[in-house]
Amino acid sequence: MRRMREEDLDHVLSIEEASFRSPWSRKYFETELEKDFGYCVVAVAEKKVVGYLIAWFVSDKIHVANIAVHPDWRNLGVGEMLIRKVMLDGEGFSWVGLEVRSSNKAARALYKKLGFRDVGIRKDYYVQEREDAVLMLKRLPPEA
Repeated sequence: MRRMREEDLDHVLSIEEASFRSPWSRKYFETELEKDFGYCVVAVAEKKVVGYLIAWFVSDKIHVANIAVHPDWRNLGVGEMLIRKVMLDGEGFSWVGLEVRSSNKAARALYKKLGFRDVGIRKDYYVQEREDAVLMLKRLPPEA
């Protein structure tokens, strides 16, 4: 895993479009790369980007804004590695949180395995599909 770079965006966009009905635009990813509080990483295998994670480190909380894994690399631990990486790099923060589609059982199971818990519902969060999001949080251990 490494920091996302602008030259990764073609691969990232390909994964984004294969993963979401309402994908982020290139401009949105470019903006994320410029944010001071932004955290953008990619997972690389066989010399190509196979997954990515975008998070924001704000106040005492890490907010995972976007995470996706290429369809050919799903169920191989890539998503788990990305989540573990952001939590490790966020040492000293109190919480990590994210929204996930209520229908995304695989992702919800992964987050629960990693210690996240359901704390709320965001009604019709995914506007185009009129689908709710489950807000999940995990308390992070204090710095050692």
